[in-house]
Amino acid sequence: MDGKRFGRYLIIGELGRGAMGAVYRAIDPLIEREVAIKTLLPHLPDLEMAKIRERFLREARSAGRLNHPNIVTIFDVGEQDDLAYIAMELLEGRTLQQMLAENRRLSVETAADIAAQVADALDHALGFGIVHRDVKPANIIVSAGGRAKLTDFGVAFLPSESMTHTGAALGSPKYMAPEQVLGQPVDPRADIFSLGTVLYEMLTGRTPFEREGESTVFALMNRIVTDAYVPPTKVDPKLPAAFDEILARALAKNASDRYQRAGEMARHLRNFHQTPQPSETRRASEHVPAVTGLIADLDTFSETFERQQAERIRAEDEVQRKQEEEVRRWSEHQAQEREKFERERELKLTGTPSGTRRSAAIQLARQHAAKRATDQTAGLDVDAAAKVSARLRAAFQYLSELSNALTDAQPVSDRPYSAIYVGKIQSAILCDGFTDFRSRIVAGTEVFDYVMFKYKIRCPKPATIEVVGTELPYVREKLESLRIQYSAAETRNDIGNVVRATITLSGPFPCEIVLRGDYDRYRIRIDAENLRKLGVLKAQLTLDEFTDDALDELGTYVLGASDSFEHFFKRL
Repeated sequence: MDGKRFGRYLIIGELGRGAMGAVYRAIDPLIEREVAIKTLLPHLPDLEMAKIRERFLREARSAGRLNHPNIVTIFDVGEQDDLAYIAMELLEGRTLQQMLAENRRLSVETAADIAAQVADALDHALGFGIVHRDVKPANIIVSAGGRAKLTDFGVAFLPSESMTHTGAALGSPKYMAPEQVLGQPVDPRADIFSLGTVLYEMLTGRTPFEREGESTVFALMNRIVTDAYVPPTKVDPKLPAAFDEILARALAKNASDRYQRAGEMARHLRNFHQTPQPSETRRASEHVPAVTGLIADLDTFSETFERQQAERIRAEDEVQRKQEEEVRRWSEHQAQEREKFERERELKLTGTPSGTRRSAAIQLARQHAAKRATDQTAGLDVDAAAKVSARLRAAFQYLSELSNALTDAQPVSDRPYSAIYVGKIQSAILCDGFTDFRSRIVAGTEVFDYVMFKYKIRCPKPATIEVVGTELPYVREKLESLRIQYSAAETRNDIGNVVRATITLSGPFPCEIVLRGDYDRYRIRIDAENLRKLGVLKAQLTLDEFTDDALDELGTYVLGASDSFEHFFKRL
C-alpha cells in the first residue's frame, strides 16, 4: 500500500485495520501535513458494500462539520478506485483501551477528567444532531498531556453489525444502551449511557453488565436491558459516593431518566469532590429542624470545600514536583549517556580517553544550560500562564463557532475588503471558515500555543484585470500559489508573443488570523493577514484587554460590522 494515493493523499504506512476497514498514515502534499486515512476494505460483500459506503460517506460529511478540541478533525472525504475514504487528523497518543489494558483501573481524577472531556465532545455533537453510536475505549485517544479526543464520529455502524453470525461480539455490545440492544431509534442520550459504561470500567476495571468467563453476548445484552448493575462503591468502597449518583443517571435504563445533555454530566464529573453524600444529608434532616439542618449543611459544605481545595492544591504541587524530578533525572541520565558516548568516540579516534580540560569545559557548559532552564522555569508565573492558555482556549471555541457560521451562512461584509490585484471589494462574501490550534509544553504543563483562524472572501461577481504580457507569468504564479481561481484571455502579436491579457478572477481570496500565546510577557499576540486590508496587521493584548468583549469585537471586525478592534492594530 506504500506509495498508493487516495485523492491527493500519499500513503506512507499502515496504522491498523479491523474487520471492515483500515487506517493509514499519509501526507497531504499541498500543505505538507501528515493525516490519517480511513478506508473501507474491498472484500466486503457486494450486497452490503453499497449501503455501508453510502452511510460511511454521508455520516463522515456530517461529522466533518464538528470542530471541537475533544473531537478528531475530519479534513476531507471522497472515493478512489470505488473505495470510500476519509482524511482526518493524525493523533499522537494511546487509546483508552490500551491504557486500561496496562492498568485495568485508572485514578479517580484521571477517569473523571477523561469522561468529562468526552462528555464535552458529545455535548458539542448534540448541537449538530449527531449521535456517535459507538462510544468505547478503542475510540478515545488520550495524548501524553492528558487531552482526550473522540474518534470515528459518524462512521459507527448499526449495532447488529457489531456481531458475527455466531453471536460473538467484536467489542461494542457491552457499551450499548438498552435502546440500541432492542433495535429502537437512538438519540444522543444513548451515547451518554455508553460513556457511563466507559466511566464505570475506568473506575472498577470492568463494564457494569459483563460477567467473567462469558463467551457470547446474548446474556450480556439481556442484562443491559433488564438487570441492575452493582454500584461502583460496592465494588470499591474507597471510591467517592458521587460516582454512584453520576452513574445512576448516566446508566438509567429509560433514556428520559438519564442526563438529557452530556454537558451536565461533564459539570458533575468536574465537581465530583463537591457532591454531598446523600446518606449524610438524610441523617441531618431526620434529627434537626429544616432551617438548622440547612445551615449545618452549608457550614459542612464550606469546610469540606476548603479542605478539598487545600488537598487539591497539595496534590497538584506534588504532581508538579514529581514531574520536575522526573525531568531532572532524565536530564542527568541523558547527560551521562552523552558523556559516555564522547569518551568512547575520543578513544576510537585518538586511542586515549578524553582530556580532563575538555570534559570540564563540556560539563561547565551543560551546567550553565541546566541553570538557565531552571531559571526560566523559576521565573514563570504559573497562574498567568494558565490564564493565557485559558484565553486561547476561549478564542478557539469562539472562532470555531464563527468558522461554522461563515461556512453555513456565507454572510456579506458590511465594509469593503481589499483583495490582491482587485483592490476594494464591496459586499464581499465570507465563506470557507476553518479553525485549528496547536499546543506545547510550558513548565511541564500542556498549554495552547496558538489558534489559527482561516477563511476566504469572494466577489459578488467575477472581477477582471488587465496585465501586460511580461507581467502575466508572475501574476499566474501568485494566483496559483494562493489557489485563487482565474481564467486568462490572451492577446498575441504577429509572432505569437503575449502582449496583453485579461484575467477574470472568481476567487475566493484567503484571509488568516493567528492568535499566539506569549508566555514570557503573558500576552496574546495577533498576526492577521488580509484582514479587510492587504498585508499583515499585528497587535498585542494583555490578559486584561483580551476579554470576551474584545474577542467579539474581533469577530465583528472580520464581518465588517464594526471598526472598534482596529485601535489595537494601530497602536503598534
